[in-house]
Amino acid sequence: MSTAMRPGPVRPPAARQAGFALIALVAFIGIVAAVFVVRSLDADALAAEQNQRTVEALQAAREALLAFAAADENNRPGALPCPDVDGDGDSLALVEYAGANCVASIGRLPWKRLRIPELRDASGEPLWYAVSPAFNNAGPSNGLPPFMAGDTSNMLTIDGLPGTFGAILFAPGPALQGQVRSGVAANSHVNYLDGVNASPTLAFSAALPGPAFNDRLLPIAREELVAIAERRVAREVAEALKGYFDLYRFLPQPSPFQNVTCIGSDLIVPGGCQGAPGILAGRLPASVTPDAYDAVGSARPSDRPSSELLNGFASSQFERVWFQLQRWREHVVYIVAPNCVGPPVTNCAAGTLNLRSGALDVADARFIVLMAGPPGAGQTRAAAPDRLVLGNYLEEPALSAVQALAAGTVPPQIVVPAGTVVATPRLN
Repeated sequence: MSTAMRPGPVRPPAARQAGFALIALVAFIGIVAAVFVVRSLDADALAAEQNQRTVEALQAAREALLAFAAADENNRPGALPCPDVDGDGDSLALVEYAGANCVASIGRLPWKRLRIPELRDASGEPLWYAVSPAFNNAGPSNGLPPFMAGDTSNMLTIDGLPGTFGAILFAPGPALQGQVRSGVAANSHVNYLDGVNASPTLAFSAALPGPAFNDRLLPIAREELVAIAERRVAREVAEALKGYFDLYRFLPQPSPFQNVTCIGSDLIVPGGCQGAPGILAGRLPASVTPDAYDAVGSARPSDRPSSELLNGFASSQFERVWFQLQRWREHVVYIVAPNCVGPPVTNCAAGTLNLRSGALDVADARFIVLMAGPPGAGQTRAAAPDRLVLGNYLEEPALSAVQALAAGTVPPQIVVPAGTVVATPRLN
């Protein structure tokens, strides 16, 4: 007997349609999710690209300001131009400058004065810039004002960041609600900067981005500007001492660090800040008359011109007058080898000073120019008595070494902490 095959159950048409619909829905959701992910990735990539453009603009501006400070176009080492207040990209006498001060402590970056192209952030806005009163440039209208080499308290701060700053760069970002950047309001910082940055004093903010804040900040530390200035000063002092040695074949005696006539921002009075016999470290002497050495055995040839070391340099009184007027003498420690100091002329074929500063080792140096740097913890230079104390300028182990040299003793090795600016040229 044959057996007939029984057909299986037949799925109703409605059930099959529901299955197809579910598959289609899953596929649609997958497509939508893929599109969302791609768009999110595109948005993230765009945000990263815009962020990079802003970072690069800020960094380029920072490098230009540091180059300006190093170039020292007005004999004010470490100084920066006044901010642009009228939007023309420049920083000019009688416009951005008012005597020894800036018309405004904050404004646009003066890119023309810096001799760079105009820099803009990712939103297309020009950069803004704030400068500390201690570091603004003298400007073409007012000669050479005092420069405190970082001793002043007029420094900029950023909430939440340690340290103090000589300048701060700002990328303003897109306009926020209520900010108008056209017409008469085009050059007003309140329409570009946010929060406390829109009411500038010496304190600024780098808050997280949000509906009421989108500034991006990049500061320049006080120490960076002081280091740039110190390198220039150390080079100038070393060249002056080398020129002195070339002329007289010995080096001048240091003036005691406690000599009150060496400090201050006025010209040194005749007979002030003189060298003292027996000391090997102190301040750079001023008003040393080489002619007087003839009476005590100087071998200066008669055909060499008489010259006076006025205000610390063998030149006319006003050629390097900024060194005294800007109080740089207070920040220089001058060290000389005992066989090279005069008069009278001695055997100075090589010095007896051995220096170690970080990875730098120099043997048989004839002189050392040591820059003190900004005041550290526990150091104060506010009043004249403070500026006569060596401990307010140097830290250990340099402090002990210089104290020994000031007493006439040469340590086997003079150790200076890494980072301190040191000039130790060998003389011909």
